[in-house]
Amino acid sequence: MLRADSPVLVYLGQQPLLWTAATVVLTALATWALQILRRTLNDGRYAWQQRLRAALGVAAGKRLSELLWLLVAFNFLLWTAAVYLVLHIWGLHDEGERLGRALFSTGVPIGGVRLVLGKLLIGVTLFAVLFTLTRWLTRRLERDWLVRAGIEASTRDAVATLFGYVTFVMAVVVGLSTAGVDLSKLAIVAGALSVGIGFGLQNIVSNFVSGLILLFERPIRSGDTIQVGATQGVVRKIRIRATEIETGEFETVIVPNSDLLSNHVRNRDLRSRLGKLSFTLTVAHGNDARKVQALLLDVLRGHEAVIGDKRVPGVSGPAVQLIDINATGLQFELGAVLFDGGIKGAVASELRFAIEEVLRREGVTLPAPRRDAAVAGEAGKS
Repeated sequence: MLRADSPVLVYLGQQPLLWTAATVVLTALATWALQILRRTLNDGRYAWQQRLRAALGVAAGKRLSELLWLLVAFNFLLWTAAVYLVLHIWGLHDEGERLGRALFSTGVPIGGVRLVLGKLLIGVTLFAVLFTLTRWLTRRLERDWLVRAGIEASTRDAVATLFGYVTFVMAVVVGLSTAGVDLSKLAIVAGALSVGIGFGLQNIVSNFVSGLILLFERPIRSGDTIQVGATQGVVRKIRIRATEIETGEFETVIVPNSDLLSNHVRNRDLRSRLGKLSFTLTVAHGNDARKVQALLLDVLRGHEAVIGDKRVPGVSGPAVQLIDINATGLQFELGAVLFDGGIKGAVASELRFAIEEVLRREGVTLPAPRRDAAVAGEAGKS
């Protein structure tokens, strides 16, 4: 606090009206500049702001929510300092000192609680700064430090998620302590929450515990292709409460973590990325079955995505079997194991193209449609 006989205040007191106007104008300009800075940071208007947003892991078009709290706290501090200075300019030194003590020391009694507004806003400011720092550290940990350590992607995701939640709780505790909140009284809040859990928060707690199990046990990892219920897609993010799954239509489905533990989940990539491909093919009667089998085997073995004989221990090579002889023709079943089950559909299409070309070149005929055969029979009778 400035003393009443300070040379600065004595000089300012010689022209109180002029200096009061200057103080108000400068404070208003500073408030306006902070507002402009917040808006441009949210938009990422300048290159340095874009770099800062990228370092903090903020997606394009997403706002920095903590900037609002920082703006409120800074504006309060600015205008408090302006009022304090104006009071001293007009010689109201005692009033200025009482204002400072009320805002930052003694506080204002509200009911049975004494609110120290200055400490509260300083605590909010500190929490916003620590939260921003936490987000930056989490991003660096996941994208840089753990990558250099050679840790796989799913483990990096789990470690970064846990680190983010732990540091967030620490930022909350530091902010509350700075704001003057007695943390020992939080036991009352915890007791109230325990009652609330018994009445309606079971799902939240269940999802939270399930999220911890998923992160530590890792039956599902980021990048795995899974199916839970009617939802099938790629796991993009495992969070404490829910998991994000991206479907083939590029839609994001939020699945509660408890569903992933209580339901049957098909994980194509948990143990291996191998995939089994099988489909049937029917050729007309009169074709050489052994020749057709050899041709189909050559097509399967010639595809680079198909695991050949003895190329992978414990995995058999492609196979073609004659599974039925019926009125339609000779029915074959083709089976092959692929190096990557994620491209099963594309490989099946390529194999069908290659099979059609080989059968046409070798003169292998396919069964005629029954409708065409019936029409031909009627024409023969006439």
